[in-house]
Amino acid sequence: HHWGDGEEKDVMTLANFRLPLNNAGSELYAFGDYSFRRGTGNGYRRYGDADRNWAEIYPLGFLPEFHPDVTDYSATGGWRGATGGWALDLGGTYGHNDFIYNLENTMNVSLGPCLDTACAPGNDGILGNGDDPGIPNQTSFDAGTVARNELILAGNASRSVTIGLPAPVHLAFGVAWRREGYQIVAGEPASYIAGGHLNRDSLDAPGGSQVFAGFNPSDASDSHRTNIGFYGDAETNLSPSVLANVAARYENYSDFGGKVSGKVALRWQPVRPFVLRGAASTGFRAPGLSQIHFSKVTTNFIFNVDSGYPIAVDIGIYPVDHPASQLLGAQALKPETSVNLSGGFAWTPQTNLTFTADLFYIKIKDRILLGATFDDDTSLAILAGGGFNKVGGVQYFTNGMDTRTNGIDLTADWRVPMANGSWNFSAAVNYTKNKIERVRGLPAVLANSAETGLIDTVTAIATEDERPDWRSTFTGQYTRSRWHSLARASYYGGFASAQPGYCDACRHTYGGKTLTDVETGFQFDQMNLSIGIRNLFDVYPDKADANNSFGIFPWAAASPFGFNGRYIYTRAEIALTY
Repeated sequence: HHWGDGEEKDVMTLANFRLPLNNAGSELYAFGDYSFRRGTGNGYRRYGDADRNWAEIYPLGFLPEFHPDVTDYSATGGWRGATGGWALDLGGTYGHNDFIYNLENTMNVSLGPCLDTACAPGNDGILGNGDDPGIPNQTSFDAGTVARNELILAGNASRSVTIGLPAPVHLAFGVAWRREGYQIVAGEPASYIAGGHLNRDSLDAPGGSQVFAGFNPSDASDSHRTNIGFYGDAETNLSPSVLANVAARYENYSDFGGKVSGKVALRWQPVRPFVLRGAASTGFRAPGLSQIHFSKVTTNFIFNVDSGYPIAVDIGIYPVDHPASQLLGAQALKPETSVNLSGGFAWTPQTNLTFTADLFYIKIKDRILLGATFDDDTSLAILAGGGFNKVGGVQYFTNGMDTRTNGIDLTADWRVPMANGSWNFSAAVNYTKNKIERVRGLPAVLANSAETGLIDTVTAIATEDERPDWRSTFTGQYTRSRWHSLARASYYGGFASAQPGYCDACRHTYGGKTLTDVETGFQFDQMNLSIGIRNLFDVYPDKADANNSFGIFPWAAASPFGFNGRYIYTRAEIALTY
């Protein structure tokens, strides 16, 4: 097994262009970036005697590997300048991302134990008939591609106007048109086909490449939508000590209609060292195209009560309009809405000392997430009655719950000048609590099933407890002439997790930890050279004493600071001048 970071190779580029047009500040601008990443990740090991392995191909079993190719690129261009007292910015952006699912060190069990000649019999179970797939087994596959793109055309205008208030009003207006695209491209046939060969135990073998069966033609999709948005913003000083800001935005999606959201903010400075601030806003997010259209059969490992071991189960993740999802009561997705409130102060009792405190409250209604796995006997009977007897469960996206997030941010900064140098100390404390306020009930068709709810316990734990409530950081920096040094202590509070989790109730709690980072460096004429250590004392999360697959996965995947231990680095920054 492999539990941790995979190998990654990246190529990243960035280009920027500006062309002044006249002395009034008008210019053409453009910038863009391109990156290509090739990564490595692993699934769960298939042992030599597993029913998802052929010993003729892998005598000792195999650890399936992901080797995805990820390409990102974007380009932005436009004109900005001023005319008639208005500052204008007109431009457009195009962005693209694609993720190619390359798999290695794996196989399609249903194609049989043969790599050179086809030996899978097809659905009738008789080799040599017309329904034979005619494909030998493989150890690597192109399992398909997921692609995403956006085109945005936008215009913004701003100026200050005098309308009888104590100070000018700063106005801003804008319009943006966006076209989104989402595409799933099917993989090669060997990656998704069910070859019909029985497994080593003479039972039905799952079709498709192990760890990630390829996207099949019925999963493939090419969807698009458009959106147009308008916004207005006004800001002014109502008095020398009071600043007010109001904003509104209207968006209209071609598939979800329109929605207005708004914001109001106030800033009051009764005396120069002290500022009070507050804001209230509403939010709106339409379901993503991937949440609407994603379709895939994946292999999940689910704890089996009878055997005491996790077993591999093929789970269909389907769109809400898929027949299997409809059988289990899926409903059309609707947009999320939110209310956001915040308030706080900033206090500078001395020119070198500042304190801030901010309270925040966020409520999200109809939050979209992947629902529970419906794999109980009632669900499977409903699926089988509808002709879906090749999957061991179904998941779909749903507006499953309402959540509330509230907390506080506290910071302090203290600068201490010294001869030929200075000290700078900063501290930050954050408390954030996530709470599920409402969970949507089970569909009526599952009222008598053994399912506990539309959202499983794993999701509930991940939402409420998988991120520490408390986090804090204390940093000290010292500079003297060309030398600079830094020391930082970061505290992560306790949390709970159900990952890697093979059951709905696989909950384990982990204690808080403090990590220490140090760095020192020297500024040469054109190069800044530094050496540092992250996690100086090699701190790891607590180990799980249960839910660790017999010690194979000792640490929670959700650890806020990972489990890589100490990291030593050097860094060189070179200023290029011309």
